[in-house]
Amino acid sequence: MLESLLFFFAVGVACELAAINRNGRKKIKQQAELIQLLKELKEKIKKTTGHRRSSFSI
Repeated sequence: MLESLLFFFAVGVACELAAINRNGRKKIKQQAELIQLLKELKEKIKKTTGHRRSSFSI
């Protein structure tokens, strides 16, 4: 009885850790996409205004 209870507890902990890991990778990917979009926006601003530097840097 105790062994089966511990087994289900361990399975629950493993599922929680897997969910945390999956969400962490998703956030990192979203941050990388946002950084890429900001870099592209910076290049567009630089091209349209003719300035070599914009007011923000990445």
